[in-house]
Amino acid sequence: MMMNHDLTQFSDEAKNLEILAEECAEVIQIKSKITRFGMYDFNPSKNVLNRDQLVQELGDVMAMMEILAFNGLFQEWELEQAIERKLNKLKEWY
Repeated sequence: MMMNHDLTQFSDEAKNLEILAEECAEVIQIKSKITRFGMYDFNPSKNVLNRDQLVQELGDVMAMMEILAFNGLFQEWELEQAIERKLNKLKEWY
């Protein structure tokens, strides 16, 4: 997918899926903050813009996707097909 790291230590499927769920929840949380306060609002407790926090959380989700792919949960071509399907659906319903 994106990077060359040794991912062999991340082989616990249940744990990986749980971490993925947590990361997705964090994306939802920052999306809500952006809706309430704006993309460029500054979060003083984290010392970061909402936009930058969103990028970080999306990166965390993508890292978990990398781990899941490494462990054979899906193939890259399957993900590409899913992305294509979603883009086509958005073209129709957006």
